[in-house]
Amino acid sequence: MRSGKIRHRVTLEFWGRREFEWAEDGFWRDRSDSGATPDAWATGPTIWASVEPLSGRLLLAAQEAQSDTSARIRMRWRRDVANATGKTLRLKHNGLIYRIEGRPLDVDGRRRELEVMVHEWV
Repeated sequence: MRSGKIRHRVTLEFWGRREFEWAEDGFWRDRSDSGATPDAWATGPTIWASVEPLSGRLLLAAQEAQSDTSARIRMRWRRDVANATGKTLRLKHNGLIYRIEGRPLDVDGRRRELEVMVHEWV
């Protein structure tokens, strides 16, 4: 992957257990009032990537296979992204939040570049 093409900063956000919270009574809380363990999106690393909004023929082809696909994000291969799904990872770029459609694709099968089809999270 050529470094000149990956010119956008993208923040990875992983779904998981929230950090402990400080309660009003002075104790750390790791559960909600109902007793459930709270989960939330935890901010991960900010990486370099290429964010390409899809248009025209590419958009129509992407929407046939996967509904609502609106952009393609390319990045260097990362194990945490390669194993992710739309339920465990989302991407943030320029204030927009993108949800993954399907599994990230290892472009050449050599663990060098990932292509992620995403749609805007509303």
